[in-house]
Amino acid sequence: MIPMTERTMLATSIDPDNIENQHLAIESWLRLGFSVSSLNTPSDVEKLRPQFRDVGFFAVEENLQTGHGKSSIGLKDLIAFLGHQESHVCGLINPDIHLRATPAAAQFLLEEARNSMVLAHRTDVDTLDDAAGEICKSGFDVFLFDRAVLEVLPTCEFRFGQPWWDYWLASSLILPPRRFALKFASFPFAFRIEDNISSFDEDSYARYGMHFARFLDQGTYDALLKQSPVTLRSSLEALNLNVAMAILFECQWISCFPK
Repeated sequence: MIPMTERTMLATSIDPDNIENQHLAIESWLRLGFSVSSLNTPSDVEKLRPQFRDVGFFAVEENLQTGHGKSSIGLKDLIAFLGHQESHVCGLINPDIHLRATPAAAQFLLEEARNSMVLAHRTDVDTLDDAAGEICKSGFDVFLFDRAVLEVLPTCEFRFGQPWWDYWLASSLILPPRRFALKFASFPFAFRIEDNISSFDEDSYARYGMHFARFLDQGTYDALLKQSPVTLRSSLEALNLNVAMAILFECQWISCFPK
């Protein structure tokens, strides 16, 4: 257990599929002393609650059916939920991320998240027994942050589990006025079993990419709006790479070395 006076809340949205892997992932969070809550549609809550008895479930009516026929929860709903929690530090994490952290490393991350936001890449592995894998540099899967961060976030149209939500969340702290530090955890502690199944389709990538471009800069959005679908995809991939580099450049890199 993490030696802390309050239990840090991790919020997610559990997928009705891939149950066994998510069980193992969430157990790794619980072992570290986190509280866990999942926001889902009412029908998904009914199916999932008996299978995850240590998770608090909250029904959200608003949802979007993705190209894979799954419900996607609005990021604004997760932000609003965390804004009403009591823990000073809270987090957002994808439901299939396994945390390999000692209690000391977890405590280090929570302390770094005070008055800050800590984000991390995941490492893709074939099995949980693998000691190492390939770092996924196209996105962030773990966010730990001071609850006060939520007060400065603008409204958004992004969906949890769909593309670009993580870049929007990190970029929101880069743009002025900068009230909180942005930190990148440069040591591997978040792992995911690689399944080679994309959780979003091409339309989602383009739609939310355009949402992000409009949030970032009106001129960029207007230029992208004039492009054909083929060139738009290439331009959005270039934007994705540039934003990832900009986020990492603006971050304070932190690491935790065992004693």
